[in-house]
Amino acid sequence: MRAHAMGALRRLTLIAAAVFLALGVGTASAQATPRLAVADDVAIAADCNYVVVVPVSRIRSGPGTQYSVVRTKYQGDRLTGPAYCVPTSNGWWVVYLSTGGLGYAPKADLRYTG
Repeated sequence: MRAHAMGALRRLTLIAAAVFLALGVGTASAQATPRLAVADDVAIAADCNYVVVVPVSRIRSGPGTQYSVVRTKYQGDRLTGPAYCVPTSNGWWVVYLSTGGLGYAPKADLRYTG
């Protein structure tokens, strides 16, 4: 019986370690992972939060300087964006606009805060 209990404990430990690694717990990361909100036993990723870290950030209608400026934000302003919390392949964060649409901010202009 004791050997069976030790085997079960080892399996449980391995499963817990796999879950922690999958969630990024205990691993170094340049960017924090989004928090999860739980509603009615369903996990839903919360919005991503950012703060402007440059004096002036121009929020654009698309991910590039060729797109028009739709908002101007200033150092210390806080923004939110969709829950995937990953910049586009060319280095732009997707953020929500007050109109309900989406805008794009240069990755270097914002810091992910959770």
